[in-house]
Amino acid sequence: MNNLRTIIDFQRHPIDDLNSYAQSCRSELQKNSILALNNFLTKEALVKLQHEAQTLNDKAFYCSQNHNVLLTQKNTLLGDKHPCNIEVVSDKGCVPHDLIPGNSSLRTIYNSAFFKNFIQSLLSVEKIYPYADTLSSINYNYYEKHQQLGWHFDNASFAIALMIQSSASGGNFQYVVDARNVEKNTLN
Repeated sequence: MNNLRTIIDFQRHPIDDLNSYAQSCRSELQKNSILALNNFLTKEALVKLQHEAQTLNDKAFYCSQNHNVLLTQKNTLLGDKHPCNIEVVSDKGCVPHDLIPGNSSLRTIYNSAFFKNFIQSLLSVEKIYPYADTLSSINYNYYEKHQQLGWHFDNASFAIALMIQSSASGGNFQYVVDARNVEKNTLN
């Protein structure tokens, strides 16, 4: 726990408080379908992770993929211009879990019982399990100029994104709670 306190800003985000803090976060998540925990990391941990990401940048695998918003094969029963068949592009760099150092703060958070308990409380589930894909459970993503993560429906029950560096410009994150209510947030 002491090591986690050097990484997570417990003054702002007391994740060990499964009563009032976790309940407050759960309420926000249920209301907005997203929970943004600004300044989640301590300043020292943020600098350390930024340095780690810069150090690993040369190990990133860059690729570009065309896909539809469902991340599935084209539906031949629907026309080419149907929203489910429109292709978007995702292009980015990625350093997978197996290349992230054993002493990384990302691993400390991911493996922390306190963090798991907090997520379980947020989601009102009895147990969460490590991601079965050992290359994707923790990773660094890199976006160069003009690169993007194309709009898509996530196929996981939930996702956690920890942004450690803002973009110089752009960087809009768009999510849809329902078809009548589009929310736009700028990642800072």
